[in-house]
Amino acid sequence: MTSPPPTEVRQRDPFAVPSGTTLRFGLLVLSATVVVMTSAAQQIGPRLTGDATRRALVAYRACWERENREMGGLPTNDTRSTVEVCGADPRVIGLWVPVTAILVFWLLVFAVYWLLPAWRLRRRRYVPLGPELPDAVRALEALRDRAGAEPVSWYAQPLDPRVSALAFGRWRRRYIVLSGGLLALRTTRPATFEAVVLHELAHVRNRDVDISYLTIAAGRVALPVLLLTLPGGIGWPLVQHEGTGGLVSGAASSLQTLSLLVVVPLARRSVLRSREFYADARARQWTTAPDALRSLFDAGDTGRRRLTGTLLRVHPSARQRQAVLDDPAPLFRSGFWELFAVGCVLGALRSDIDGTFVLNSALGEWADAVKDHAAAAVVGVLCAAVVGFLALRANEGFAGATRSVLRAPAWGLGCGLALGGGVLDGTTAWALATTGRHGVAFLPWTVLLALTAFVAARWMSATVRIWQRGWPHRRHPVLTLCALAAALGLLFGSALFWLMKLMVAEALMASIIGRNTPEIVSFALGTVTDAAARSPYLVCAATLAALLPLLGQASSSYPGARFELRRTVGRGMLWGLCLVAGVILLEFAGITGVGLLVVAVAQLVLAIKNGRRPRGCGLAFAHAVLATAVAGVLAIAGADTMVSLLNCWAGDRCAAPSVTYMALGIGLSTLFALSVAACVPSTRKGRAPRRVMWRPPAGPYWYGPPR
Repeated sequence: MTSPPPTEVRQRDPFAVPSGTTLRFGLLVLSATVVVMTSAAQQIGPRLTGDATRRALVAYRACWERENREMGGLPTNDTRSTVEVCGADPRVIGLWVPVTAILVFWLLVFAVYWLLPAWRLRRRRYVPLGPELPDAVRALEALRDRAGAEPVSWYAQPLDPRVSALAFGRWRRRYIVLSGGLLALRTTRPATFEAVVLHELAHVRNRDVDISYLTIAAGRVALPVLLLTLPGGIGWPLVQHEGTGGLVSGAASSLQTLSLLVVVPLARRSVLRSREFYADARARQWTTAPDALRSLFDAGDTGRRRLTGTLLRVHPSARQRQAVLDDPAPLFRSGFWELFAVGCVLGALRSDIDGTFVLNSALGEWADAVKDHAAAAVVGVLCAAVVGFLALRANEGFAGATRSVLRAPAWGLGCGLALGGGVLDGTTAWALATTGRHGVAFLPWTVLLALTAFVAARWMSATVRIWQRGWPHRRHPVLTLCALAAALGLLFGSALFWLMKLMVAEALMASIIGRNTPEIVSFALGTVTDAAARSPYLVCAATLAALLPLLGQASSSYPGARFELRRTVGRGMLWGLCLVAGVILLEFAGITGVGLLVVAVAQLVLAIKNGRRPRGCGLAFAHAVLATAVAGVLAIAGADTMVSLLNCWAGDRCAAPSVTYMALGIGLSTLFALSVAACVPSTRKGRAPRRVMWRPPAGPYWYGPPR
């Protein structure tokens, strides 16, 4: 009897998804850009304004602090709002200031990157490998052809007895330097020589040469800027003798700069460590003797432990490199602290965009709204990119263990956003200080952010898995990718537009209901009130969260994907037609209001029943939203249209269906469907289809599988 073939175990390829070096380098670029933007706003901006503007700014802040402390409820018709009393923000600065600062910074970084290789060649006096060693040059070129790397200029350091090599250079200028000890091993230990050279060629292939020099240059240029910016946040309120709110806000800004002062050098060292792991993985794929690399690490492991630990190392230890060489699983993981730093930088970037005053002169009263939306959009796109990166790595490297892989990074991202965009945000600190709050609500707010980040990572992982099935068959993959990026940015930006303002909403709620109210109570009331005020953004985010996996399922190559969609739509239409008949009967019975209640109850039942149906493709949440939305829209729109037609046929006044009533009913129906599908656990998770065990057919005359 023939047994079924064993299940193939898919080997994890570290290069199937973007590397961790890419994430760390992006973190460094973001943190350096935020540093320059903050420095331009705090140092250059005030110096370009006159004394009259500075005095007006002090009076403006004092007015806001006084009004906040005296606020005892919502403004009435007899009282003016704070904006009417204090006027507009007097700070006006041209947009060219931060833009010019960022351009000058990166031009300086690229200048250092472009000139540093030539300076290294001249200073170290490397010797080019020429005709005197033709066999060595031919062997090196053969290894380069095997690696598929771009052309390389080979140099030697003959007086160096160590076994080492170095890859460096710039765009279209790649250099690899071999030590004298390594060249001596070419004939005695060719496997070791090959492994070391392939490791350096892996740096060239992985573009580590560019990333390394840009990282070194950006780190060195950013540190002096940070040191100059650090006292600026608290310095201005001290010099101008501002009140408590100004001092707290300035201290928060200085602490935000201090956090970036810690993140930039740590990100620099993390990039340089990460590239070594990926170069080892690439060299292991190319080499014909994998044990050669391991023997090098065994020789380099002295067993001593450094007091500085892992975070401050530029190169990983030999023990760490050997462990990753044996098992590449750590290359697919991102730790808590790594994503905590990412979240802290993203929060600081949102704070800088939201608190900038370069748009005040151009947009006037619209400046605050534009800054809020711009901050949410930019940080939303970046958060979507980070979460998508985590989802790609989790799906590729740890199939079936997505929750454990995403839990720590997601919580780190949420906590980092809370620190950089809340605790160290000058606007939030000022609002809490002027309303007598101590920041106790930061704890539940951080938990809410972290939980949202984890849910977003789980959703992204499932959505990416659905889209990957049909991606090879896309006709226009670039356009599709751009559309997905825009949709994901809108989704994350809409959610962040509500989440990142909750502490300010808590301070406003404390001013309205009284400062003696416990902070947890005012935070809960502020969260609910702010959710109602920003409900269009939340409905937009939830709708996109349901729509994107449905579109991915529609384009999937999975055989039963479209059938499951048709079944969900058919079920929704069937329920909708039944509801049409019920609503029409209630309409003629004179109890119209009961019809909406019947539709709502039916949607609740349909969402739970359809979400719990086993399916092999798609998200239960998305299918529940699709079925209930189809049923609700068909029930309300169809019933209203049929009632109008029946009245016209009966000889009554012919009138078109009420567009207002129909839009209100459809909107409430869709909102109810999204709420049920997002909040009911059985609807969110669904049930997986039962797996049928493989059994051979019964019968005495069967000897193998049918042809």
